[in-house]
Amino acid sequence: MTTVLALYRPDDIAEYREALCEWIKVNGLDPKAVSDRWISVEEHDGRRVIRYRAFKHTPDGRRLVDPDDPDQAWTEERTAPLLTDLPEGPSHCVMSQPVRGGVGPL
Repeated sequence: MTTVLALYRPDDIAEYREALCEWIKVNGLDPKAVSDRWISVEEHDGRRVIRYRAFKHTPDGRRLVDPDDPDQAWTEERTAPLLTDLPEGPSHCVMSQPVRGGVGPL
């Protein structure tokens, strides 16, 4: 079973962008590669990860357009190990909810 420890939605990400970008960097990710659709922190079998949507790019680095929604950038779901604690600012976003099989598309 997977437990969602924190879920940051677009409004949360916009409000706490600076703190979240710093936190993402400390966790080894490039903030420019992380979509603002949502970010979650999850625990599965004692392992904590950051689940997020990453932008897909052309070989020369340009963002691709989502073939299913031409108004959106194309993203794919990824996970990265959680290396640091959650950022302090967006604490109101923190939740604990058991989820079977991960969060899937939000």
